[in-house]
Amino acid sequence: MNIFDKAISICKQIKINFSYLAKSASVLTTSIIASFQILGFLCGFDDILPEDVNFLKRFLISVFIVALIWLIMFVIKCKYVLGKEKIAVIDAGNVHHVYVEYGDLFENSGERRNIVITANRCFDTLVDNDLISETTIHGMAVKRICTDGYTPEMLNVALQNDLVENQQLKPDRILTTEDKRKGNLKRYPVGTVAEFKKAPEDKISYFFVGMSAFNSALHPETSDEEYMITVQSVIEYCNLRSQRFPVYMPIIGTHGRNNKKSERELLEYMVGALRFNKHLINTDIHIVVYSGHRETVSIYGL
Repeated sequence: MNIFDKAISICKQIKINFSYLAKSASVLTTSIIASFQILGFLCGFDDILPEDVNFLKRFLISVFIVALIWLIMFVIKCKYVLGKEKIAVIDAGNVHHVYVEYGDLFENSGERRNIVITANRCFDTLVDNDLISETTIHGMAVKRICTDGYTPEMLNVALQNDLVENQQLKPDRILTTEDKRKGNLKRYPVGTVAEFKKAPEDKISYFFVGMSAFNSALHPETSDEEYMITVQSVIEYCNLRSQRFPVYMPIIGTHGRNNKKSERELLEYMVGALRFNKHLINTDIHIVVYSGHRETVSIYGL
C-alpha cells in the first residue's frame, strides 16, 4: 500500500469512527480544562492577558485555545484508536472478557480454541457456489476442513452423527426435492449446533450453528426472531461446551438476512446480547471482524 492509499484508508477509518473519536476528544478536553480551572484557583491566571484586552478578544482567544486542545486530543485519540486491533467490550467479572477485533477468523494461532460457524439448518457441506458459496464463512470453513483426503461427504456424516447420535436431536421438518433441490433434506430447529473436531488431537473445535433456511431457489432466509434465537443459542452452547477454551466467532448474520442489517448493527446486537447474558460467559469470547472491513465497520463505541 502506497502513501496515497494509506492516507485514504486512514481518512475512511476516521470517518466511520468520527462520532466515537469526537466524543472521546471532548471528554479529554473537558478534563484538561477542569484541571486548568483548579490550577487557576491555586496560581491565578488573571494576569496572563493584558488588562486592555476586551471581553470579545478574551472570549475568542479562549475559544481558540479550547478548539486547539480538542484538536490535539482528537489527533492523539486517532493515533491510539486506529492502531489498535482488539478492544475489550465486556468484563464478565470472572477474569474472562468479550473482545471485538479485526483479523482472520481462521488464522492458525496454534492455540486451543473453538470457532463458531454459521450454517444452514440442514448442515450442508457441498460448496459448489450454488448450494453453499465459497465466499461465505460456512463455505470457507468447509474448504478449510476438507483437506489432506478429508472430504465434504465425510464432514457431512460427522455433523449428522453429532446431531443424531451424540445429541439425539430430531429434525423439525423433512424437506422434499421440490423444497430444496440438492443437499440434505433434514432441517433442524433454528439455533441447533453441530459440533465437529477433525481429529482428537486437533486444537480446533467447530461449532456449526444452524440459522438460515433455504427457499426453493436455494437462497438462505432468516427472520429477525430466528436471528435472535440463533445468537442466544450460540451464547448458551458456548457456556456448555467451550470447555473454558476461547471462542472465536464472526459477526453472525452477514449472509442470508432478509432485512439487510449492516455489519455494525449486527455487531451491536451481538454485543448487547452477550452483555445481557454476561452470567453465561465462562471463557474469553472473540468477535472477529474481517480485517478487510476496517474501513467500513467500526469496533468502537460498543
